[in-house]
Amino acid sequence: MVIFGSQSVLGSYDEASLPEEAIRSMEVDMTPASAFTTGADVTEKVSTLNVWVGEDSPFHLRHGVYVEGIHRDTVVLPLGWENRLVAFTASGTGDDQNYGRTGLCLHPIDLCVSKLIAGREKDHEFVGALIRDNIIDPAEVLDRIDKAGIDWSSGYPDNRDLAVSRARSWLQSKQAPAAEDYSDIARALSTVSRSHPRTIREHLRTNTSGAQDKSETAHDVGPDLSTERGYDLTD
Repeated sequence: MVIFGSQSVLGSYDEASLPEEAIRSMEVDMTPASAFTTGADVTEKVSTLNVWVGEDSPFHLRHGVYVEGIHRDTVVLPLGWENRLVAFTASGTGDDQNYGRTGLCLHPIDLCVSKLIAGREKDHEFVGALIRDNIIDPAEVLDRIDKAGIDWSSGYPDNRDLAVSRARSWLQSKQAPAAEDYSDIARALSTVSRSHPRTIREHLRTNTSGAQDKSETAHDVGPDLSTERGYDLTD
């Protein structure tokens, strides 16, 4: 089985390491791998999933989670996603025949791209929580969009360029601001200093009209004068 949707993130991270927003869904989207390996029509298999382990099934009522069998053409992903799938093998004890089965889960970066192309509020909340907890780097998601491109499903009805633009803008808003570069300011201050080689004490003795106060020599500036003018000599 190939696992899509938000809960495919559990193929890469333990539940305990993920934020609550990333694991709250009760639904697991999946489709039979034969849809990709042989190109088979999996409509019947998808229906079987929905009947036996889908919403409101006995499985759902017993375990509190359920499977949503989906078709590949309902999912938008980055190109090459199938080469980055993460294998997750169910482990446990006893003779249960379900142990040892392997599901193929979306790579977390591909999952985030898929979520942001969909662009719903819950998708932004999901990806935002992963970014907030430093599990996902928004720059990596941007890079995947820009370098891989998008594998558009045949059933995607919306403006594709707009969807990508919105996803990129949202990711850019989540990136840490670049460190400020003050080198130009420093050079400008250095130039001013060379152009006006007056000491700080001389500047302090300049009256409001710009003329230097002749009654004050360099030795006249003291605590009383600095207090009167509202600054310390160290200013």
